[in-house]
Amino acid sequence: MRSAVAAVWAVILVAFFIQAANGLQTDLIGLKAASVFSTGMIGLMLASYYAGFSLAPLVGRAVIGRIGHVTAVVVTMVAAGAVILVMPLFVDAAAWSAFRVISGFAMSLAYVAIESWINDAVPNEVRGRTFSLYMFSQFVGMTLAQVLFGMGRFGSYSPYVLSALLFVMAGAPVLILRKAAPSGVPPKPLGIVSLFRISPAGASATMLSGLSWSILFMFGPVYARQIGLDVGGVGLFMGLAVAAGGVVQVPAGWFSDSIGRRPVLLTIFGCGLAACTLGLVAQGSLLSLVAVALVGGFVFPVYAIAAATVNDGVAQETRVAAASGLVLLFGLGSIFGPLLCGWIMTAVGLSGFYGLLAASMAAGIAVVAFLRTR
Repeated sequence: MRSAVAAVWAVILVAFFIQAANGLQTDLIGLKAASVFSTGMIGLMLASYYAGFSLAPLVGRAVIGRIGHVTAVVVTMVAAGAVILVMPLFVDAAAWSAFRVISGFAMSLAYVAIESWINDAVPNEVRGRTFSLYMFSQFVGMTLAQVLFGMGRFGSYSPYVLSALLFVMAGAPVLILRKAAPSGVPPKPLGIVSLFRISPAGASATMLSGLSWSILFMFGPVYARQIGLDVGGVGLFMGLAVAAGGVVQVPAGWFSDSIGRRPVLLTIFGCGLAACTLGLVAQGSLLSLVAVALVGGFVFPVYAIAAATVNDGVAQETRVAAASGLVLLFGLGSIFGPLLCGWIMTAVGLSGFYGLLAASMAAGIAVVAFLRTR
């Protein structure tokens, strides 16, 4: 385990900075959008991020094969930082949708580079723990983002500058560990259909992870604002969800290595369904905070275990293509999260937020129970 961490510590640190920056920008954009655009338009605008997120994996193998993992991370982080600096200057739904497509593309390509780097460097025996550590660093970054957001002044330009600075800082660690990056040998292709053949449950759970993650991450601030929380309360609401996800992530990865991926996925989805049910009946700010912490604790860890499930059966030379496919599946699931949530919350009210999350957890139980990994 120590040698595995030594090989990937730089990209784990990159993940921390990425999610600190992305978490801060998402809160800023979501809260600003809630004061300017309709709920349906917010859903469309937020979904545009995942449209860009889903495009990058289609070219990820070719781009990373040509320019390498390190250059891919550095360039995408500079691009993401530039976008968040420009967005406050053009508060328009069409412009913001276009900016979110660019941001989603940059983030997705960075994740393909990072996750293929990790999976290339670690063996199956410690994959769950290593990948969970990578995800844990993201949750720490997202928690920091909520703290920074709660301390900042909504409406000022400085939080946008801070988000851009964090994106730029994300590119630095991989420059230090450049020699440890995967070789420049062109990666072999591996299609989406092959991922489902390798692990139907893991690939399906990855899509559901994207769906539930995007609902909670993108519409959480909107929901919190609409139940009456102030700016500091919104930061606490999202911070509890993210922090709980980080707490559950580490033991989930450990148990997935020791007792198997499938039992852990079933447990996470089952507990997530129960937590979402609590959210549906929660009354008052205190119980709402408890509910979102439990929901975050079981929604956010799904991706790491699902991705480890698939990568257990992937050949070394197809790691980049597999990472591209998993990020694409996550992105495809994520596109529908904001769209469905915006539409359902418009139709039925606030209960649509937890109702849709509960449905995604129930679907996860079904796919893991009936689709077995080969």
